[in-house]
Amino acid sequence: MKIYAPNIHFFAFQLYKGANVEKSLTKQDIQLWHSANHIVHNTLKYDLQLTRRIVDISNEPKGSRVELIKLSEVKDGDYSINFAGDFQDNNQHQNQDILIKGFVYPIRIYDSYGLWLNLRRPEKEDDNTNTKDVDISLLSQFNPQNCLNLNQTDKKHKYFLGQTLLITGWITLEDKQNQTNPYNIAQECLTAIFPKPYNKPEFNRQGKLFDSPIFEYGLFSQVDNYQHVIIWLFDNPQPKEKFNQCYQELLDLFFFRSKVFKAFQDSRIIYQAIAAAYDEIENTIKEIKLITKSDQLTTKILNQLTDKLKDLPQKSLEYTFLLRNLKDYQNTIDINRNNYHEKLRQISAATQDDNLSILETFYKQDCERFDKQINADIGYFEQGSTLLEQATASIRTAPLLTQ
Repeated sequence: MKIYAPNIHFFAFQLYKGANVEKSLTKQDIQLWHSANHIVHNTLKYDLQLTRRIVDISNEPKGSRVELIKLSEVKDGDYSINFAGDFQDNNQHQNQDILIKGFVYPIRIYDSYGLWLNLRRPEKEDDNTNTKDVDISLLSQFNPQNCLNLNQTDKKHKYFLGQTLLITGWITLEDKQNQTNPYNIAQECLTAIFPKPYNKPEFNRQGKLFDSPIFEYGLFSQVDNYQHVIIWLFDNPQPKEKFNQCYQELLDLFFFRSKVFKAFQDSRIIYQAIAAAYDEIENTIKEIKLITKSDQLTTKILNQLTDKLKDLPQKSLEYTFLLRNLKDYQNTIDINRNNYHEKLRQISAATQDDNLSILETFYKQDCERFDKQINADIGYFEQGSTLLEQATASIRTAPLLTQ
């Protein structure tokens, strides 16, 4: 099976610092720039040296959106760095060089850094003739050593927010004539990008965007190993034209999407911690009830109650802190969900197209599910604060302790 002019768009994001008290990272510490160097070197053997070509962080211009390429690298107003190389086409033992082009576009968006890295088989050769269709198996050369899936070290980095891999390509004339199911083309593309033994994300949903079939992969139920991949197959000129009209908004859209899901991922970590703390509170209350059932409170029992009374304020403080963190993540989801919705509105306005259902599902269904889950968690665990108050009161009202 073949495809025409495949494009790999790799979007990844990370915070430029953590809490307000933390210092901003130096540009040498920003993992995204190293990831870009690694991907370009692995695919095209090109030495990108992105860190050297980015402005010093301490001298970054102010603003919510800052392009980071040094002015000396900017050509004709283009704030991306372009590069090119060749893949080997081993199909039918031809061993023919295939021209591959790409660019990298680093940017700061609000409190984070973003990376848009593109690798593509151009639609035109250098002599302006149309390039030929390529075998879908060629896509495997875009992802050697699974470099397009940031490794676990990157994902465990506390500043890392997430990534989206958008794969576009034109359905060939032959597949149109044969009425090949676009889903089968997308599945073959996915398998080529993530060959065994690489894990490939599971199918999530499909639809149309700008009147061309689009397929989304990655299940939110796989919280710890989530991968977001979109395969968008062009069967008419409209989607490419509209993509070019709103590519900045799409970059922002994927950014806010990453922030939403990262907040939900982090809320699951807090959930585990607060669930353990809740169990500890319940066990403490059981111990107190057993102790206070005694008709005669000995000195030993009295000392036990006194120790419990000393421990409870610290437990209460820690529990309240965890509960507040859970609420903070819910607030982060709400803020970025609204930002995502605003970007959808801007995309609709820029393209004069209000049929964005494949992108709206995240806002309308997924974000709603995240919010309901955290809301249910908060409602349940708020009982823990009440239990702590009851435990403290029961100790203070123990007869001998009162005396």
